[in-house]
Amino acid sequence: MGRQFIVYMLAGVLMFGSFAALGQKKGKDKKQSKVELTEQKRLEFDYAFHEGEKALVLGEYEKAISWFATCLKLDKTSAVVRYELANIYISQENFNSALELARGAVALQPKNMWYQVQLAGIYKAKGMIDQACEVYENLASQFPKRDDFYHIQAELYTSVEKFEQALEVYQKLEKKLGVNEQISINKHALYLRLGKRKNAYAELNKLTKKFPFKIENYGLLADMYLQDGEDDKALAQYQKIVEIAPENGLVHFYLAEYYRKNKQEALAFNSLKKAFASDMVNPDKKIQYLMGVIMADQENQLSDENLKALLDLLLKVHPDHIHVNALYADYLRRHKDSAGARKLLRKVLLQEKSNYVVWEELMFINNELLDFDSMLDDSAEAIKYFPTQPMLYIFNGVAAAQKKDYETAVKSLTTGFNYVGENIPMRIQFLTYLGDAQYELGHTEKAFKAYDEVLLFDPDNVIVLNNYSYYLSVLDLKLEKAREMSLKCVEIEKENSTYLDTHAWVLFKLGSFSDAKRAMEKALQFGGRESAVIVEHYGDILFRLGEKEAAMTEWQNAEKIGEGSEQLSEKIKTGVIPE
Repeated sequence: MGRQFIVYMLAGVLMFGSFAALGQKKGKDKKQSKVELTEQKRLEFDYAFHEGEKALVLGEYEKAISWFATCLKLDKTSAVVRYELANIYISQENFNSALELARGAVALQPKNMWYQVQLAGIYKAKGMIDQACEVYENLASQFPKRDDFYHIQAELYTSVEKFEQALEVYQKLEKKLGVNEQISINKHALYLRLGKRKNAYAELNKLTKKFPFKIENYGLLADMYLQDGEDDKALAQYQKIVEIAPENGLVHFYLAEYYRKNKQEALAFNSLKKAFASDMVNPDKKIQYLMGVIMADQENQLSDENLKALLDLLLKVHPDHIHVNALYADYLRRHKDSAGARKLLRKVLLQEKSNYVVWEELMFINNELLDFDSMLDDSAEAIKYFPTQPMLYIFNGVAAAQKKDYETAVKSLTTGFNYVGENIPMRIQFLTYLGDAQYELGHTEKAFKAYDEVLLFDPDNVIVLNNYSYYLSVLDLKLEKAREMSLKCVEIEKENSTYLDTHAWVLFKLGSFSDAKRAMEKALQFGGRESAVIVEHYGDILFRLGEKEAAMTEWQNAEKIGEGSEQLSEKIKTGVIPE
């Protein structure tokens, strides 16, 4: 026919009339006599067939079946109609009906290749592998130029573990074609499945003689020798590969593994360096190897020095490869070289801006380096590519706040908060930063509302408890509430000088100067002497207790530390706290 086997996809249920009966009954391939149609009947047949084909193209499958039924009433010996109907039932997975029709088509035209291919496909679908193989054997005989029929037949036998029969097919094909790499590789695999290792070796040796410069075959031989514990023979195969293709880096991976297995660490690492220095080895394979090394147990890990040497080679040979730069950045990050890691991540982003993980990692590095200018700019650019990622708005808002641009901080954090959803920890983060920024803008009501919401979700959040209570004390608002919150902080973290200072200051504002002094002395005990604010507060408490000379000393100490309050110099000058 000269047309290929087409499987039509059905949408809906197809009707099956009496078409199976029109095929060969009970699977018998008895040839029928060809019906000679009158000119009128031929015209009717051609019209019905044309309409059936048109219906198929339009997806009108029931109509197609009806037209093909008309064809068979006119000419019950039509093979092509059976072929088309069989295709429809194949698409419906009605293989029993399709089988009868396909058998009929082949019986009517036994030399038609496509009819036989269709029949073999149905046999395969029904699990009738022997019958399918018989069809392909017949096809191989009828069409000697089609080597693929041998391969399909052998693959079918292999699929049901009839390895000997598959080998016989390959032997026939090899006799026809001579030594062929694909045939020998397939035979090699079959011999291994049968446990005939001697024959498997023979196939590979046959290939190395026929194709002496094909290094993959030496590699397969080496693998077999290693599996059989014949390490010296395996090494000989690797050395042949090096002789044939010294620039081939892949063999050096094999050699490295061989030497590592035999505890020859220096030779193993030398081979690895050659493999990594080769631009013929896919960089992804090198990365895969390094990832394995990084994840390996202690015994099989490379030394840090050797790992860095391989990474240096990797970057030298593949300087613009995205994953190479990302892997090296990860290494530098783990070795506390954040600036070096950032440089490589920026290189990655020049090529691929759609990788969110890289952007987020860059933000964390900016934060570690306290580079808030970069954090602000980088997060703003990242938001262009990932406008619904809330973490980017946190980075942007925090960076703006650090630069005292609280308007931008509030705007960014408010926008990002819309993408948080039900993520409670992230809601807490946003509300905390929003509260701080709103307070700095003088929007104390909005700030305290944000803090109250945080404490609903997380009542022991010491950061919010501390900030909230301190801001209330500064404003002389709800001091009892401030005292309760600051007390909770110091109960949770008893040695935190900042929290002790806040609690002391709240007590100071409440007029409990003696209690404030005790709390502040604890703050000084746990590192508070390094803070000008804490030392100045201590001076204020002493002053209210009448210890004016001691107060002056503490104010002067605070001035030496630097960054005290705006009133500190006036306190030192006048010896009193300005009202």
